[in-house]
Amino acid sequence: MRMRSTALIGGALLAAASLCLAQAAGKAAKPKGKAAASKAAPAPRMAGDPETAKLTTLEGTWHCTGRQLASPMGPEHATEATVTAKMDLGGHWLVSHYRETKTAANAMPMEGDEYWTYDGAEKKWDRVAIDSMGGFSSGDAKSWVGDTITWSAEGMMGGKKSKFRDTFTKKSDHELVYKGQMESNGKWVDAWETTCRK
Repeated sequence: MRMRSTALIGGALLAAASLCLAQAAGKAAKPKGKAAASKAAPAPRMAGDPETAKLTTLEGTWHCTGRQLASPMGPEHATEATVTAKMDLGGHWLVSHYRETKTAANAMPMEGDEYWTYDGAEKKWDRVAIDSMGGFSSGDAKSWVGDTITWSAEGMMGGKKSKFRDTFTKKSDHELVYKGQMESNGKWVDAWETTCRK
């Protein structure tokens, strides 16, 4: 009997303590006066690297025409696409959206997104690309050479690991040429090329 009453007393004490803690938490959660009116200030946002800011010239809507060259992915065919690009995510990344148009020559148009940024610590450019065929790649580039940047990347295409080399050449603020290569049997093979204008 004593053990039972001790347990009951202990349970009552625990219940009372829980009630007190809950009330205290409720009071702490509902401050009054000036404390209630003030909100936590948002964390300051870090500025993007000055090198990344140079990508602003690529912002805008681009209209692209080109061709997908013959590969294990399919026969050669003409491509038409629209690309929208803008500095995003706090100004740290150039984000672009590539959307092909369905045509008689291109019955299975591809969509893809890319993210470019500058790594100030490593002194190099980084790029991530994903597409609607389940492909993806990530890679880097040492620097721009004049108006040309060449990316080396690894990823997946057609369910197989692949290596890629992509070259972007800025002809002017309104024209950009993009050529892509894939490694096949230890050799670089041209895979696609397109010219974009805005």
